[in-house]
Amino acid sequence: MAHANPPTDQLLRETCARMAERFHWADDFDTVMQDRVRSRMVRLAARHPTAAAGAAPRAPCAPAWRPRPPATGGRFLDRKRAASGERDDD
Repeated sequence: MAHANPPTDQLLRETCARMAERFHWADDFDTVMQDRVRSRMVRLAARHPTAAAGAAPRAPCAPAWRPRPPATGGRFLDRKRAASGERDDD
């Protein structure tokens, strides 16, 4: 498997700034890159920007199904009974 090119310094700085805002890091870029865990997070986010950015918020959509409105007429319709062929006057 071929390895991807390492991210550029500018890309690392932009990613670090974005993550510092998101995670409330008060440290500067050099301090973050000295930290083993945070530097790894920044490098991973720089290599996979779409995964690190998070999904864009979706607009709410209409449900795939719509509930059937109640039948008017005041009577309850027993569908199983109607399917069996049974009638009220039997």
